[in-house]
Amino acid sequence: MAGLDEILQKYGREKRLSPDDVLIRQGAVSDGVYYLKSGRLGAYKEEQGSFYPLSEILPGRLVGELGSTTGWARTATVKAEEESVVVHVPEADFHLALRESPDLAATVVWQIGEHLTSADAVRITLGRSYQRAAGRVETLTTEKVQLEELLRLREELADMIVHDLRNPLTVIINGLQLLDDVSVSDADRDYASVVVDTMGRATQRMERLVDTLLDIARFEEGAMALLLQPLDVASLIEETVTGERHLAENKGMTLEARLTVELPAISADRDVFQRALVNLLDNALKFTPAGGHVWVEAHPEAEAVRVDVVDTGPGIPVGERERIFEKFTQVRGQAGSRRGSGLGLTFCRMAVESHGGRLWIEDGPGGKGSRFVFTVPRAT
Repeated sequence: MAGLDEILQKYGREKRLSPDDVLIRQGAVSDGVYYLKSGRLGAYKEEQGSFYPLSEILPGRLVGELGSTTGWARTATVKAEEESVVVHVPEADFHLALRESPDLAATVVWQIGEHLTSADAVRITLGRSYQRAAGRVETLTTEKVQLEELLRLREELADMIVHDLRNPLTVIINGLQLLDDVSVSDADRDYASVVVDTMGRATQRMERLVDTLLDIARFEEGAMALLLQPLDVASLIEETVTGERHLAENKGMTLEARLTVELPAISADRDVFQRALVNLLDNALKFTPAGGHVWVEAHPEAEAVRVDVVDTGPGIPVGERERIFEKFTQVRGQAGSRRGSGLGLTFCRMAVESHGGRLWIEDGPGGKGSRFVFTVPRAT
């Protein structure tokens, strides 16, 4: 199996860059990948003639593998910061090499992992660029113009974050499939399967974050279309709890569905309902200490079904129980820990209310922990 060095020797062609030479232009169609042999490159987000720095690229790194693998337009502009030498592998040759060389696929996946590790730094950089741009708003004259400019800047920032996350997610999913097809020895297969399975779950969780960002925007714009249909709520709760149980086991706690009565069907969008329940379970598991318990109860009401997600965590003060559903908000719990998932609970409330239901918080059993309660209309 050919490694990266052999691929570069077989298909690559050297190219020299002077300072400020553009290697990749944002929005352009991919022409393949580049390997930085020497020098230093910078990745920038280009907006209305201004360049906002995203990251620094040092020798030994591939450049442009996201666009080449997905076939999407370039998401950033890359230019030389100093005299540099790159090796260019054309698009068709790169795709051929990916199919022929699992080693190269592994290298691509590793680099995408590095990109994700630095995602927080990228988002901080984007935030600083946003803050600098928002400073311009203070010079605008009317309140209406100021609000319009702030909204535009917020949408640009959200679009950049979503776009930059979705590309690597797509590549990781493809790379995981390639790695899963690689033949390994019997001694290594169990280990490899566990690693691939763990990475797959992490990828799905990140994909849910991107979907949550997009769906919140759709809810706010009134553009979220629900596919309402009769659903067996008991089966859906059992399925969701089973899918999340590994998270509880990893933290040394129990997660279960305590369904003691027969439940009528509900009228709901299956995907939206399940993602709301997953977000509530993730929130409960995140803030419940090791050895604690999280469970789901459900009871029929006159025109709806009531679902309770209960935990033995620190609880939430009464005065904070509305604020916790605001975007990017965390509140201090009764035991002093910070609680709130930034966007997950915002999505949950929007999702429940879009079905004609309600979502609120009560004390857990005996006044300890929290009980997140929501209702969904019965099927008619």
